Amino acid sequence: MPFTMPHMHSASSALNIGRRNEWSRSGRGSTMSLNSTRLARAFYCDVLQGQQVWEEETQRDASLSFIVEGTRIDVSASAAGDGRPIVLSVADPGALAERCWDAGYSVRVDDETAGEAVSVIDPFGRRIDLVR
Repeated sequence: MPFTMPHMHSASSALNIGRRNEWSRSGRGSTMSLNSTRLARAFYCDVLQGQQVWEEETQRDASLSFIVEGTRIDVSASAAGDGRPIVLSVADPGALAERCWDAGYSVRVDDETAGEAVSVIDPFGRRIDLVR
């Protein structure tokens, strides 16, 4: 017989549903935060080729900030909901928009204005206007 009664008993005591649900609930916020951090780093560091920065060492967990082309971009739930676009001055807006498109991000081209306005949408729904 492959399973003995004591082994089954220890297995059932190891799987304590109440503890498991408590652990899942307590870890859910940090998982969401971790996912947001990963999404932000993938977009702002990998695609836009920026760098993550911190005010002080103690604030590492408090907020996400990036420097992209000399512009500081703060990433937070409140910043994403304010509706104001970020204006990012880059050498070649078209090439950066193409890199964002190739990475799977939304790109918007508006040629109704004088010249061609290019915008990308970050993973949190925030518009970033790319200008020369």
